[in-house]
Amino acid sequence: MGVLGWLVLAPGMAGSALAQEESGAGSPADEVRRALVSSGLGSEDIAERRPEAAIWLDLEGDDTGLALYEPGADSPEKGAMLMLADEGQSAASGLLAALGGAFTSAGWSVMTLGLEAPPFELQQAWKRVDADLPAPEEAPGAKAADSVMIDVMDKGEQDDLESRYRQRVQALLSAAALNLRERGYQRVVLVAVGAGAIHTTRYVAAGTGNELVWLTPRFYPQDETALDELLAAVEPLALLHLYSSREPSQRESARARTAELKEAGVAGYRSQPVVMASRAEVRDAGALANRILAWLKSR
Repeated sequence: MGVLGWLVLAPGMAGSALAQEESGAGSPADEVRRALVSSGLGSEDIAERRPEAAIWLDLEGDDTGLALYEPGADSPEKGAMLMLADEGQSAASGLLAALGGAFTSAGWSVMTLGLEAPPFELQQAWKRVDADLPAPEEAPGAKAADSVMIDVMDKGEQDDLESRYRQRVQALLSAAALNLRERGYQRVVLVAVGAGAIHTTRYVAAGTGNELVWLTPRFYPQDETALDELLAAVEPLALLHLYSSREPSQRESARARTAELKEAGVAGYRSQPVVMASRAEVRDAGALANRILAWLKSR
């Protein structure tokens, strides 16, 4: 099977929100907060254009999330790749589509998920945790006007919004993994791009898997400090970290993590440099897929 013919939408493209809050009267601030929980990734438009691949996953309450599923070319299939997009990218992102085509041709089934950007005020709050540590850039489509929320939200409101955002991503991953298990897949490998890495790491740390791939991961400061503890909770850990050989900060991070995990007695972490830009792009999909497939074959 060739490269998947999935629709590619521009990051931040206007579309129907994946999550819908309960209707009802509320203050203007409440309305803004509800809107900030879900920025929309054009999911309904994607589903209309890809009905044969689209799956609406049931989350909490009346909430749903979109996944795109493509079976592998071989029978029996080797397993399934559950791929989470970078922040602000949809399940039909160009990189996921290109990776998916390589994986299905190699006999792996693929399910992709989009990742909505965190509310703007959360991004700013997370970056302020430690101004000296790098944080993901603001998601495409984030508006400076949203910053008015920074001053009106107290710590309790911030914690609540952060909890709801993270819980929704975990619910999306859980629903997707359940769908794959119901299809008979016993081996599910989680692949995360960029800022999606922390979410898949939290997911496997909860005891729901152990095979994990990071593609040019980026972490907010408070997540960076929790990574070693999260990885130590995965037994046995099988993590492939692919990073840019051209980006000094990524090389240093991979070396430091290797040393820290070795000192902590955590095995199963492997990092590899790849010749690419600081963020994985569509043109890098072939090289990335080959590294991932070779790593899986060696296990």
